[in-house]
This record gives sequence, C-alpha cells and structure tokens, in this order.
Amino acid sequence: MTASAGFAQGSDWTGAYGGLVASFNTGTNNYMTRIEGPFYLEGKTLGAFGGYLWGTGKIVYGAEAEVSVGKVYEVEQSDGYSYEDRFQYERFYDLKGRFGYIVDDFLIYGTLGVSRALYKSDIGQDENHTNPTGTLYGLGVDYKFSDRYFGGAELLRRNFDFYDVGQGLDIPGQINTLTLRVGMAF
Repeated sequence: MTASAGFAQGSDWTGAYGGLVASFNTGTNNYMTRIEGPFYLEGKTLGAFGGYLWGTGKIVYGAEAEVSVGKVYEVEQSDGYSYEDRFQYERFYDLKGRFGYIVDDFLIYGTLGVSRALYKSDIGQDENHTNPTGTLYGLGVDYKFSDRYFGGAELLRRNFDFYDVGQGLDIPGQINTLTLRVGMAF
C-alpha cells in the first residue's frame, strides 16, 4: 500500500508542463588579453519554458527547454563610462535535464544542461553578435498549488567561454541567475 501511495504522489508531477519565468542575473565577464577585469554583469530577463517529467515513486526526472530575453550587461566601471547597451547578453536558449525528489507538494530538483546566448558587443560604429554555447547547472524547488498549477524558484549558473570577433578577445563569462517560475501541467 505504501509503494502505491508513493507512486501516486510521484504521478502528480509527471507529464507535460509549461509556464513563464522572470529572472534576475549577476555575474562577470573576464577578458583574457589586453583588458583588466573582471567586468561585472547585471540585468533582468523574461521568458517561457516547457518540458516533460516522468516519475517513479518520489523520484522525478525529465527534460526542459527555456527561452528568455532581456539584457544582462556590463555595468558602469570605475572610470564612470557606462557599458550598458554596448556589451551584453540579450537572449538565452537553455536545454536542461532535471532530477528531483517529491516532499509533500514540493518538488526539489537539480538541473544540468547547455545554454546558448546571443552576445552583442558594440565597438565604435561596429556592432558584432556572437552566439556562445556553455554549460549550466543549478538547484530549484517547485510548489504545486493545485493539480495543474505550480510556482517555484531556481538558482542557475551559466558558464561561457568564447571569442568575440568585435573585440578580438577571449571572454570567459559566468552568469548567476535567480529565476521565479509559474506554470501549469497539461
């Protein structure tokens, strides 16, 4: 009887789902040649996600895709020169694997995946776009308000290491993200 009750509880999280996100980002860009750093990043993004979860007892696992847009930009440096709208990540495409554990109406999970960004550097009259691909990992928790609706929070770290043609520099970037999520099961 206990095993079937645990499976029923795990089943509450299984299936397709989707929703919306609002994210708050901080981090650094470290330029590897000619420029001292780090250059600090901040910004907000909004987006949407969708995925599918499978369950076995209290264990839940699955895959999720997320797209978010906004600006995560290099903030003003000590010389008073503003880098906003000149050096920034404008879009993120994330593919994540999720593995979690159910506790009452909560799903506590870890995530690991890949992230692709659109990075813009504006040097003089030239605007350059680069599409770095990196890794992401993090932890999250979702809370089920009803059979269909849930909300949650997720902490992510994205790591990028790419060459920006516009600046002629290698850029290792790290972005820390706090995401607030609301969604529904289908």
